[in-house]
Amino acid sequence: MGKKPARQGSPKLPSRAEPQAPQASLLPLDDPSSKEPLGQPSAKEQKRDLREQARKLHEKGWLAPVGSVQEKQFLERWAKQEGLSQKDRDLIYEWIDSPDEFAKRNALFWQAAKRSVLGPVVYETAMERHSTLDDKEWLVACFTAQGMKQEEIMALTHLGDRTIDNIIRSLKTRITQELECDIEINDRVQIARWFLGL
Repeated sequence: MGKKPARQGSPKLPSRAEPQAPQASLLPLDDPSSKEPLGQPSAKEQKRDLREQARKLHEKGWLAPVGSVQEKQFLERWAKQEGLSQKDRDLIYEWIDSPDEFAKRNALFWQAAKRSVLGPVVYETAMERHSTLDDKEWLVACFTAQGMKQEEIMALTHLGDRTIDNIIRSLKTRITQELECDIEINDRVQIARWFLGL
């Protein structure tokens, strides 16, 4: 019996000893994105990622900034509410006495605190409104609600003056449509109230 002839058209796989020809690029040579190293995020992507991280960081303290007097007052109000067990009340006072333990306060702690102090309807309204905002809008609205000036918001978000103006204009339009009212006077106060679910 003789050897079977190799099938026509079957590709010959190179052995490890044979040198291999370089593979063609997956991206067309005239594609400008092919000049960026693969796996390296662009500057635009890096800024987007930073804003996403900033939002996650500030989401816990959107009602009162972390370690602030407002946060302490907020927690004290919660501790004085009826219906809390003594164990829960002691835990809240423990948090008030040691603000550097903030990292250990989980999302459920803050949800319970906000829902209890604001009331379930206002809290749910605020959460629903927050879910409609992208990271840029959320940060501008949050810092506006905390009473920050535009220069402070620019420094914290690395957004330009014009971008922040456009976001505030967009938020005003959204609020005007949702609440069917005009908010030309004291628009920042209205943005704060809207963001807080009021």
